[in-house]
Amino acid sequence: MHFLHRSPKSILYYFLLIWLPLALVAALVVALLANSQIKASTVIAGAGQRAQVERAVSLLQSSIDNIRGDALYLANHVEFQHSEAFGLTQSDQRARSFADFLRFHAKYEQIRFIDTQGQEQVRVERQTDGLVITPKELLQDKSNRYYFQIGMQQPQRSVYFSPFDLNVENEQIQQPLNPTIRVATPIFDKQHNHKTGLLVINYRGAEILEALAEMDNKNGAQLWLVNQNGYWLKGPSPEHEWGFMLPARSAHSLPIEHIKLWSKIINAPEHGELTINDDHYSFTPVELSNATIKESEQTLGKLYLVSYLAGEQVKQAVAPLKKRFWAAGAVVVFILAVLAFLLSRSMVQRSQAEAELQASEAKFRAMIEAAPDAIIITDDAGTIVLINDQAIKLFEYAKHELLGEKVETLLPATLRNKHQKHRQLYAEAPKARLMGVGLDLKALRKDKSEFPVEISLSPIQTDSGKLTFCAIRDVTERRELTRKIEKLNQGLASRNNDLQLVNKELEAFSYSVSHDLRAPLRAIDGFSNILLSSLSEKLDEQEANYFNRIRAAANKMSTLIDDLLMLARVTQADVSLTEVNLSEVAEKVVQNLREAEPERNVQVYVQKNLLVDADPVLLQVTIENLISNAWKFTAKVGEAHINIERETRDGGEVVVIRDNGAGFDMGYADKLFTPFQRLHSASDFPGTGIGLATIARIMAKLNGRVWAEAEPGKGASFYLKFNSVRNTL
Repeated sequence: MHFLHRSPKSILYYFLLIWLPLALVAALVVALLANSQIKASTVIAGAGQRAQVERAVSLLQSSIDNIRGDALYLANHVEFQHSEAFGLTQSDQRARSFADFLRFHAKYEQIRFIDTQGQEQVRVERQTDGLVITPKELLQDKSNRYYFQIGMQQPQRSVYFSPFDLNVENEQIQQPLNPTIRVATPIFDKQHNHKTGLLVINYRGAEILEALAEMDNKNGAQLWLVNQNGYWLKGPSPEHEWGFMLPARSAHSLPIEHIKLWSKIINAPEHGELTINDDHYSFTPVELSNATIKESEQTLGKLYLVSYLAGEQVKQAVAPLKKRFWAAGAVVVFILAVLAFLLSRSMVQRSQAEAELQASEAKFRAMIEAAPDAIIITDDAGTIVLINDQAIKLFEYAKHELLGEKVETLLPATLRNKHQKHRQLYAEAPKARLMGVGLDLKALRKDKSEFPVEISLSPIQTDSGKLTFCAIRDVTERRELTRKIEKLNQGLASRNNDLQLVNKELEAFSYSVSHDLRAPLRAIDGFSNILLSSLSEKLDEQEANYFNRIRAAANKMSTLIDDLLMLARVTQADVSLTEVNLSEVAEKVVQNLREAEPERNVQVYVQKNLLVDADPVLLQVTIENLISNAWKFTAKVGEAHINIERETRDGGEVVVIRDNGAGFDMGYADKLFTPFQRLHSASDFPGTGIGLATIARIMAKLNGRVWAEAEPGKGASFYLKFNSVRNTL
């Protein structure tokens, strides 16, 4: 029994004697393993940056090689074009070749042919509504542009690359910003003796920048692209880019913001690495242009690729490793402690009560450490007595730096006095306060940076006095998200107002067209008819023909206005989908056409009871246009046939309107549903070119589509795809 009554000192002695050596060995092993893994992770991160830079170099070189190959291919194609072929001038041939090339190469914005005097002869460019061939009267003199002067100096098969900058139109930087590389190569005659001009291609530089952005590593390494003067082409943020062209950003460059890094980069002949304040950089120069030129600042020249990995990101990458190893070490140490405790308890039964107390305290601390929020426990005077690892991580202090300090240490100086009063009031009447309820507070990190927090409070009664349990949560991201949502809502409201304004302007335009243009046309037609009637005996045949032509032109303009108004109404029309019998609509249209032209004998077949989901008014416009077109284009056929029926195409049901009329060349099918595009002469088949464009818009509003198939001289078939096509007998 005497053995069971040893003093607490003897108990501690035996416990430490058993546990301490084992715990030290376990901690040493865990520290060595953790340090080894951290170093390995750092090396892997550096290797990832080098690989990132190498991939970016390969991307740039392959992109430039592809551009060079495209330029030489197109130049060779232009050199071998005949001066006259298929009834087209050489400029028309080049314009068509350039348009075909741009259609299949989305990475280019513009292609030009400039003669030896610097005058543009052909310019084809990509605009928001498609490819545009610039009219001859809008072509410009480019003889004073550096890329023309330098490009014309290049030998045959040599390609000149301009600096990577922003596109400038009419002496103004294009908005939105359009990164551009201009590529030029001289064009020679067939004998390769004389230069006939210069081929200039505008490459969409955003394609390279977007591809580089996709190479940003998941571990946080960011890729930069810097020109030879140290300005960012792709930088830490859009606000850092293009400082050499945008005065507001001129202060953003590597020589200004990272002088030590820039000095290392420009003095390194090839790949290099540098660590500054725990930030790691991997960089390499890239020489992309091989054109013959003396002025280095007027060519693409040397660019620099830099991979930037912030020190904080490196720490975040290895933090899970540290946590896992130390957690494992803690488990081992805990197990050793339990073993030591059990052995000590077998020696001294009197230590049982103390051991239970220690276990209870360990459980309490484990609960505190397991909490997802930062936990701080203070006494009645506001002194910090306990803090968990989440709080250490949140405020970036060491634990010993906070224990024993006032809780106001973690508040901005402007709030401390006010908070002391609130704390005193709370101490007088403590009660639980939920997260997010109460004061709008900010907290202060060790580096003096402030951030918004929410705090829940709970009073704890202990034997040694009252304590306050504080759970603290960083709400920076949540508030930023709320701000972004509010901003997006404001943007949506603004766009809705803009849309309403546009609709009102369209309504005003339609009213103006309907009233302001019709009146002059009616006057022209009416007065022409009066003059023709009153002067009929005095006019010769040619003069009478002139009056008739004036009236015909006025009527044609009136028809065009009607079609344009119909197109505008269709665009603004509200859609009310219901089940409509398309067969009945078609039969009425055919009946009206027969009454209008009783002398024509057209065989028309309409399949009975074709039911579709459509707007009745819009469907009437669509069917009337398509059947009228079929009626018109079969006018020169001896035995005309028109069929309206249901078919199965591409696994779905469609309605087809087929005729055996004039047809058209499918090579021009892409222009068929464009306003004012006609595939036949107006003298052969009158019309405005608006009807099919109206049909296309109607089908889009009905959530369907329309397309056509035809062959010259063998008729045409127009297919209508609705949400639903049914047939009932």
